[in-house]
Amino acid sequence: MFVLVSDITIGNFRFNGVNEISISRSLHSIMETATIKIPSIARVVTKGSVLPDVVITGKQFSDGDPVTIKLGYNNDLQTEFTGFVKRCSLSMPMEVECEGYSWLLRRNTIDKFYPSVTIKDLLTDAVSGIDGKHTISVQCDIDITLSNVGVSGCGLDVINSLSKYTDGSLSCFFIKPGVLWCGILYTPYAKGTDVLNIGTVNYRLGYNLLKSNDLKERTTENDPVQVEYSKKLGNGDKLSGTSDAFKKFVRTHKKILNHVADAIALKQLANETVYRKNYAGYEGSINTFLQPYTIPGYTAYISDDRYPERNGTYIIEDMEVHFGTAGARRIIGIGPQLGFANNNS
Repeated sequence: MFVLVSDITIGNFRFNGVNEISISRSLHSIMETATIKIPSIARVVTKGSVLPDVVITGKQFSDGDPVTIKLGYNNDLQTEFTGFVKRCSLSMPMEVECEGYSWLLRRNTIDKFYPSVTIKDLLTDAVSGIDGKHTISVQCDIDITLSNVGVSGCGLDVINSLSKYTDGSLSCFFIKPGVLWCGILYTPYAKGTDVLNIGTVNYRLGYNLLKSNDLKERTTENDPVQVEYSKKLGNGDKLSGTSDAFKKFVRTHKKILNHVADAIALKQLANETVYRKNYAGYEGSINTFLQPYTIPGYTAYISDDRYPERNGTYIIEDMEVHFGTAGARRIIGIGPQLGFANNNS
C-alpha cells in the first residue's frame, strides 16, 4: 500500500501536514516556485514542553525563511523544492508563497560596465556576495565573450540582459539548489549528447501514465527556419553568423546582436536557435504519479506500443507537482528527441 507523505521545513518549523502543495520548474526559466497551503491555526510542539501551543500559523514565518519540501510514498521521500519564503497570504487555508534560489538574485545589486567579459564571469559577478549561508556557484558550458556590457540592477537583471543579448538562445536555470547552469542545450541534444546527465526515467504510453493525449508529435519539417545573427562594427563593417544546421528552410530569422564579440559565437548561437525552433520530438505534457522522481533536465525514455516508431529518449523541459488531500500528480512537459538531428539534417 502506498501512503503519501510529506516533510516540510520552513525556518525553524518542521511539519508533515498540509492542505495542498504546488511546485513549478522549467529549463526555460530561472524561477522555481512553490505554494504551500496549510491550516491558519496550528499546534506547535516545543522541545521540552508537555502540551502544544496553539498559534496563528501566519505569524510563525517571515519573508526569506529557508524552505525545504520533501514528498513521496511511505518512507521514500525526495527533495522536490529548496528555496525561501517570498510572502504569506493570511487566507484560509494560509498560503506560503516560496521562490527558489532566484530569490537570492533579487537581493544582489550590481552596477558595472564591462568593455569585454565572458558569460561565465558576468554570471559569477551576478551571484557573488549575496548570502554567506546560501551561496550560488556558476556552471557555464560555453566560452562566449560579450562586449560593451553595462549592468545596473540586481542579479535577475543580469540574467534578463543575457537573454536579450543572445536572443534567448542560451539556457539559464538552477540545475540544482545553489548551482546556476548556463549554456547551449539544444545543439548537443540534437546531436545525441545528454549534456546535463542528471537522470533518466521510463514511461510507457497507455500503461504507467495517467494521461498522455496532450502530447503532439513534432517534426523538423513543421516550420523550417534559417537564423542569421550579425554585429555592426565601428568602421561600418558587419560580422555575421548564419545557421547551417538544416539545409532546407522556408523562412528566415534575422537579428543584430551587437554585444556578441565574434562571428564564431554568432554562428554558434544561430544554430542553437534553429534547433530550438526546429526539432523532432513532442510538444505537450504527460500526467504521471508522484514517482518515479524527475525534474526538468532529466531525459525520459518513452515507449508507445501503438506507434513504436516514436519510441525514444526525450528531454523533460517543464514540470509541475501537485500534492494534497486529493492525491499527488506530476505533470511533465516533453520536448526534443535525443539525437533528432542525426536523422533529420
